[in-house]
Amino acid sequence: MSMLLSKKFKETNLDKDLPKFWTLVKNILKISIPAALETLLIGIIGLIDTMMVGGIGVNALAAVSICQQPVFVTLAASVGINVGITTIIARRKGEGKELDAKRTMKQAVYLSGLIGLILTIASIVFAKPFLFLAGADSDTIDYALQYFKVVSSVLTFNYIRLAICAGFRAIGRTKLTLIVNVLANIINLILNYCFINGNFGFPKLEVCGAAIATAISNFIAFLICIVIIYTSNGFLNIRINEEKLFSKDIINTLIKFSIPAFIEQCFMRFGFFMIGIIVNHLGSEVVAMNAIISGIISLAFNVTDGFATGASALVGNGLGEKKYAIVFAYARLSQIISFIIGLLMIAFILTFRVFVCELFTRDLSVIEGANSTLRIAVVVILPQSLQWVTTGALRGAGDVKFTARTSMLSVAIIRPLFSYMLCYPLGLGLLGSWIGMFIDQTIRFIINNARLNNIKWIKISV
Repeated sequence: MSMLLSKKFKETNLDKDLPKFWTLVKNILKISIPAALETLLIGIIGLIDTMMVGGIGVNALAAVSICQQPVFVTLAASVGINVGITTIIARRKGEGKELDAKRTMKQAVYLSGLIGLILTIASIVFAKPFLFLAGADSDTIDYALQYFKVVSSVLTFNYIRLAICAGFRAIGRTKLTLIVNVLANIINLILNYCFINGNFGFPKLEVCGAAIATAISNFIAFLICIVIIYTSNGFLNIRINEEKLFSKDIINTLIKFSIPAFIEQCFMRFGFFMIGIIVNHLGSEVVAMNAIISGIISLAFNVTDGFATGASALVGNGLGEKKYAIVFAYARLSQIISFIIGLLMIAFILTFRVFVCELFTRDLSVIEGANSTLRIAVVVILPQSLQWVTTGALRGAGDVKFTARTSMLSVAIIRPLFSYMLCYPLGLGLLGSWIGMFIDQTIRFIINNARLNNIKWIKISV
């Protein structure tokens, strides 16, 4: 058990009453596995989605790939708000303050809806210059516009849905979000089959059909979340009386923890955006290769994201209960489990990489290029699995300013710099961008892990 504690805990005598090892494991898996399954299944369905688009042609696949980063940019504010939601509600649950948790959730829904509406309008109005900046060209812009405008039309509903899901994850209700989001993605898959190629009497809409399927499934997920949050009798039911639509105190607390995470996301998305530009200028064929590689590796990322979610919730709950040593043990053990899962995912991907690449496209040069790069790029999963969980634990503690600074340094500066140098001057092409990501993830883990070991975060008030 001593390996689960930092030297600081032993020095400060905060390691009393630490539960048995397997009790800690059980608690982590109880929350993290449903969250990991949720993101993994969503990732798999997303891969199938990409495969269906790839059947249209290389330009269609490249266009949808180009749209991914602009879509992520529009969701940056949502990620920031959701970090604030998770941090605050997890802490309130640990403190046993149910009413405060309900009020926070209600205000978060209102705030998310307002911001989502503003961004919906902006995304549609400025779609074309946004996509050209992302790397779209004359071959891909029409497809990209079709996809981006339709997906952006439901951005408001997405913001609200994601806020509600963040609240449920914060209190450990990860099975609920698993059911909701998997159901939505299955609907997305079915509608893809109908709309992309015009099956079952539906019109053949190709890329626009894929976007419509995504929009409808996201809206259905929103409706389900709204029904749950208003009708259930659980911890986060927001059917409570409020004198004002917006509560200044709660909004200010949300903003306090959301803004650093939002700024972090902005820099992260800027970094991704720059990587997208670097890769996109290598040509449509390379973009298609990268779409395949990103889709496959993201499966492992999705799994570790589930354990980051679990770490955030457990750390927040534990700090609310003032069980400091347990909190650190959860964080450390989550790192170990995530690393082991990362190794297993690498083995799986290397074993089946050729088969999976062939599912995306029939273009032999794209398949060969993706397969060749993937053999080396897959190693990025290891530092990422450690970094993501460590960041999740610090966020759960409310240490969002520190994680934001780390991300700003690494993702917005180190990754684009190394990726560009390796891609072009050193002539590594697409592989260079993935080596740059490896360097970025490694540096972020080293810095954030040092912060975790320091344990200053236990003094952060939420």
